[in-house]
Amino acid sequence: MNRNVFYLLIVAFCFLFGCKDKPGRDSPGEIIPVELDYQKDMKSIHDIGLIKDVEVINLDCDEVIIGEIDKVIRFDTIIYLMDKSQNRSIYLFNLKGDFMNVISNYGNGPEEYVQLTDMFIDPEDLTLNIVSRIDNKLFKYDLRGEKLLALQKTPKSFTSMMKTDNGYMAYMANWIQDPEEPYNVWLMNENLEIREYFFEIDKIGESRSHSDGYVFSVYRDIYYYIIPMDYHIYAITNNHVEAKYSFDLGRLQWPDVSKAEMRNDDKRRELVNKYVYRFYNFQETENHLVVHFIFQGQNLLGVYNKKGKKADIVELSAYEGKYFFSFGNIIGFDEGTIYTTIEASNMKRIWDGKDEYNNYEEKYPDQIDNLRKKFKTIREDGNPFLVMYSIN
Repeated sequence: MNRNVFYLLIVAFCFLFGCKDKPGRDSPGEIIPVELDYQKDMKSIHDIGLIKDVEVINLDCDEVIIGEIDKVIRFDTIIYLMDKSQNRSIYLFNLKGDFMNVISNYGNGPEEYVQLTDMFIDPEDLTLNIVSRIDNKLFKYDLRGEKLLALQKTPKSFTSMMKTDNGYMAYMANWIQDPEEPYNVWLMNENLEIREYFFEIDKIGESRSHSDGYVFSVYRDIYYYIIPMDYHIYAITNNHVEAKYSFDLGRLQWPDVSKAEMRNDDKRRELVNKYVYRFYNFQETENHLVVHFIFQGQNLLGVYNKKGKKADIVELSAYEGKYFFSFGNIIGFDEGTIYTTIEASNMKRIWDGKDEYNNYEEKYPDQIDNLRKKFKTIREDGNPFLVMYSIN
């Protein structure tokens, strides 16, 4: 590992536990600062020019009952939904919401997975890839999920993986499998042979993994990585890592704390409730940088306009355009879309027009009418609705 990367790892470690040096300050690229001011009046996500359109899909069907959706991928005309914990399955729907297929192979058999942790599309060989952590398996299916094309062994027990231009990038989620190589991020070639690794796991953070959010993202062949308690966005390209963006959250920023404080569970919970502990997602788009975080139980987005060089913290307000419904629970981003889900029972209340507390039809007559025209009926106990917000 070269000197620059080693230095970056040391600095990143220091930042993780309160050091004042900023990671990547000597890296080749300039770090772009982004200031998010919580003191300013908070705006609605619909008032900053981020969202340009919305589509909502009813996933209800008689063939499957979907549990909790952990990740979504839209590729060509297919939507892939991963339920990694409840039903341990991947569901395939078309863009109209018609059920296509389900992959549900939990078990100890040779073509089964023990712990479903991630999925991704390989755009080069046009395959759906499924990651199983404990048994170190990578399954390659055809895009319709009908045929298992290949089964490979991964060199480590990864919780997340993604395809890169010349191989794969993977994440360990703070699980130290080999004390001699305690690293979180791994780069591999097309044959899953390790080429490089970054971001050493400290003993304090060992096994403290997070099941929600996603550490990786991609924009125009730039692969990004985010770390808890670190507001830098790291770009990993060509076996090199550098901090590209640095978010300043002001008084919400994680404070300088000692390792002893981090070992104290009560103290750590107190800090998590008082500050922004981590970014759950980061996504760069053509015009914006977007980070998703939680502060005191409220889901918020930090949005930076790259052209106007202006940043806002925004609320996830209800959508009031063509339809009316709550913003939904964020389950993922890509370069052009924010994906959320809304429980069928919540959508049914709005479709009905009112409940004991609200009269939606009186306040949003056109939107409720459009919702009813789109969905002739809604089952209260049906599968959730998928909302896709197109972003600039």
